[in-house]
Amino acid sequence: MKSHLPDGIRVRWLGHATFDITGPAGQKFLIDPFVVSNPKFPRELGAEVTSPGAYHCLLVTHPHYDHFEDVLPLLEDDSELKVITQFDIGAWLETQGVAKSQVIGMNTGGTLPFMDVRITMVNAVHTSSLNEKGLQKALGFPIGYVLRFSNGFTIYNTGDTAVTMDMKIVHDLYQPNLVILPIGDFYTMGAEQAAYALNLLKPQFAIGGHWGTWDGMPPGTPEALEKELARYKINTQLIKLKPGESLT
Repeated sequence: MKSHLPDGIRVRWLGHATFDITGPAGQKFLIDPFVVSNPKFPRELGAEVTSPGAYHCLLVTHPHYDHFEDVLPLLEDDSELKVITQFDIGAWLETQGVAKSQVIGMNTGGTLPFMDVRITMVNAVHTSSLNEKGLQKALGFPIGYVLRFSNGFTIYNTGDTAVTMDMKIVHDLYQPNLVILPIGDFYTMGAEQAAYALNLLKPQFAIGGHWGTWDGMPPGTPEALEKELARYKINTQLIKLKPGESLT
């Protein structure tokens, strides 16, 4: 799927909340890697996504399994791969044997220059926990990311979240061109809140994730978001991707 993005930028949906982003200088990011057990992950892309050297950096929003399951295997298989995540989650990864040189543990509000991309960690409203030996244990805080490329294009991945007035701050400070946000409802915001979020953010483009992964999953869909968006007078183009499709 093509649209009017700057040359060299590609955003691809890999099912559920997993996205990969290629920047104009060839920077390659994988957000919330959930591959092996993700029923909507395109299996024909398996080798491309999991091979050492496929990405420069993982971006992790929180450690729920459907965002985190493949983080450790990917880092173990590729000693050059970095992971940017919230400080406490990064510290936990180091206890699991991940090299300190691979872990960049930031915190909310911080900005990191990485391969000519300014990456800012922003608030999300959700929970953050990890299942260890059958027990769900709190770990870190949920966050989102703002990625500002050197050509001026800005992407905001909200992470799992409800709508929050912090999104007005993101709009005022960073004016994202593209917003990636959950729309599935029940575990995250659904269409009604997602439309309100986009009204706060007013991006050129939006992509919905975290929907339709499993049978019986809450009923949020791009079509429902499109209907809710009609009540707002904003010029946001909703991009309806299928798993494996790209916005280029």
